[in-house]
Amino acid sequence: MLTIEHSLMWISLMITISFFAYKIKVIDKSGILTAIPIGYTILYFGEVSWFFILLLFFIIASVFTKYKYEEKLKLGVSQENHGARNWKSVLANGMPVASLAILYYLFDNSPMFMLSFVGSISFALSDTLATELGLLSKEKPRSILTGKEIEKGESGGITLRGEIAAIISSLAIGSICGIWLSKNEVSQIPIIIIAALVGGVLATNLDSFLGSTIQAKYRCVNCKKCLEMKVIHCNRFTIREKGTSFIDNNIVNFLGAIISALISASFVILYK
Repeated sequence: MLTIEHSLMWISLMITISFFAYKIKVIDKSGILTAIPIGYTILYFGEVSWFFILLLFFIIASVFTKYKYEEKLKLGVSQENHGARNWKSVLANGMPVASLAILYYLFDNSPMFMLSFVGSISFALSDTLATELGLLSKEKPRSILTGKEIEKGESGGITLRGEIAAIISSLAIGSICGIWLSKNEVSQIPIIIIAALVGGVLATNLDSFLGSTIQAKYRCVNCKKCLEMKVIHCNRFTIREKGTSFIDNNIVNFLGAIISALISASFVILYK
């Protein structure tokens, strides 16, 4: 547990980091108001290493969201708000991790919840990089359901570049988690890495499946462009074509984080 003095120190650090992130436009004001309590919850109930792993995810994800942003903007597939994360995006990725930190504390630092954390953060990174790099792929994405080509930016699509990005990012974050969270037990490092790889990659593809099946999709009645939300396009409101109206990309990401946590938690049977 954190003392009052340590709490003030960490909160001051988070405010400073958030202010800098806001100034370089990787998070907006609503995102800051959500990120600080999530970060503090992870520090209070989890471990300091969890906080820094989450911070590392945020930095890497922000870099790749901004990577060739102008090119993605021209293609019409860039993140809204210039790539700055809002409260919905922060909550979708941060709430599962914060909840796992609480469970980790309540169940006496059970390795099952540590592995769940590894899976959740692995999915968050692999999904982000698979999306951001996949959008820059020369070939069109293919539907995870039918294998047919679909529009860039349409949920449910996968690319070879995206799949490779998911594998590499899961291995990278898994290796970092293995080094920081293995408690100096070398034999535990491979298990953590495998848990991150399997959980992150499987959940990233399941995220695409959910995006193709239950996520709401809208279409412009004029230019027929597929969009992920009801907005005014070509001077007319888009109409919902399929999916459930209240399920957007953030909810799909939230479900993906939970699925990845459950997959990675199953590796506790190998953990000593």
